Amino acid sequence: MNARALYAPVHLAASSIIGERCTLGYPKEERLRAERQRPGSVPAGEPVMVGERCLVFNQVVLYEGVAVGEDCVIEDLVRVGYNSQVGPRTRLMYGAYICDRVVIGADARVAGFVCDGTRVGDRSAVMGELVHEYTHPHQGWWEVDEEAPVIEADSVVGYGARVVGGVRVGTRSYVAAGAVVTKPVPPEHVVTGINVQTPAAQWRGERLQDLIRYWRTSPSGRH
Repeated sequence: MNARALYAPVHLAASSIIGERCTLGYPKEERLRAERQRPGSVPAGEPVMVGERCLVFNQVVLYEGVAVGEDCVIEDLVRVGYNSQVGPRTRLMYGAYICDRVVIGADARVAGFVCDGTRVGDRSAVMGELVHEYTHPHQGWWEVDEEAPVIEADSVVGYGARVVGGVRVGTRSYVAAGAVVTKPVPPEHVVTGINVQTPAAQWRGERLQDLIRYWRTSPSGRH
């Protein structure tokens, strides 16, 4: 089977730059399996769209149906799964692994692992892992579509932190490096350890005070 024949079309803005050894429009597994069973009968995949003034560095993989907004930066060794959307001015950082059907907002930064179906809000930063619970392994890999985390606007998931399952991290919240989240986080909270949630107004740590003051003086949360 010639997988290259199944590649989706790519629409690349003339003002954008693509690095070396990138793979754009790679077919999703479902179409590869269908082609193996019924050679020549599989329809074309959904196109990849890369907006104006984007920088796509080296060894990046964008699967079929990926849409990248204008002024994005995608660093080396990033993988973006099929039918995912990346908002304008977002940076996907070195080695980020974005699974399928993920929606990332504008002005975001993502450096970690993001599971299928996750939503990352505008101006948020995800440096850790957003994962499914995986509580039904006995039902097979494809038979269960578990809920994914939601990271609302202006929130941070620090390095080594992990958000597990279909929980929502509220707007302008901060999940500290190494923390574990398995239950919803209200807006404007700091999370440390395992589900230790502190309202930002009550946070007494020296760190994050500048950020909390910024939240208080910037109601819109916009940079």
